[in-house]
Amino acid sequence: MGEIGAGGGSGYAIEYAGSAICSMSVEGRLTVCNMSIECGAKVGMVAPDETTFAYLKGRPMAPTGAHWEAAETAWRALSTDPDAVFDREVEIDVSTIAPQITWGTSPEHVAGVADRVPDPVDARDPQQAEAWGAALDYIGLEPGAPLE
Repeated sequence: MGEIGAGGGSGYAIEYAGSAICSMSVEGRLTVCNMSIECGAKVGMVAPDETTFAYLKGRPMAPTGAHWEAAETAWRALSTDPDAVFDREVEIDVSTIAPQITWGTSPEHVAGVADRVPDPVDARDPQQAEAWGAALDYIGLEPGAPLE
């Protein structure tokens, strides 16, 4: 949210990929995908992989036997084509992300816990400055206060 904004996903389907996503549990992936709605996207998705199949296999309502084999074959075909072209790509180096906390009234009002409450005078435009000011007034925070 801090990178693309609360409306940054509007009109998009968001696919999450990369080593950080692949190393997550299914529950973690579901949490990340759920955030897609908070930034206006219609859907968030992660391509099915071995983690997905291990999670599903043997669960109630999951196919079994030959039906499982057919389903897994079909699911493996759901990965993005290697030469796919996207409307927009956002790459985030997750190794640089500190634990996050929201300081305002929108999911995009987020910063690292070691950061300070932003000052509306530092906003990128007058609309953002107004939104930050209203959020700080509502939440009762002062610009420059430590978030921690």
